[in-house]
Amino acid sequence: MTNLTAQQSASLVAQLDAEEASIRAAVGSADTPMTPMAQREARDEGDLADDEINQRQDDAMLDHYRMQLADISAARTRMQHGQYGTCIDCQQPIPFSRLQAYPTAKRCTACQRRHEQLYADR
Repeated sequence: MTNLTAQQSASLVAQLDAEEASIRAAVGSADTPMTPMAQREARDEGDLADDEINQRQDDAMLDHYRMQLADISAARTRMQHGQYGTCIDCQQPIPFSRLQAYPTAKRCTACQRRHEQLYADR
């Protein structure tokens, strides 16, 4: 972890730990299996449509949580390899304030802005 003090590093590790625990708790509560459609009592089409919409929202939320967990895992890997806090594009240190706000950041603000502009239309 370049250019970070031991205290800053410990703070960021704790932040990642807390974020991961929060996500895992949310995934655990959202991961309760629903009764299959065929086993439900006869309901009208509106209720079935609502169920389908809710299921799609739950699936999207779980996908989002999985991506967040993957980002946290990638940040931990960068920590283990001494690359955490270094921009993957320009190799410059990512400011601590950015890492505090977004502990899984892999780019500095300028490179992230360029990255988003480059891929915004895709």
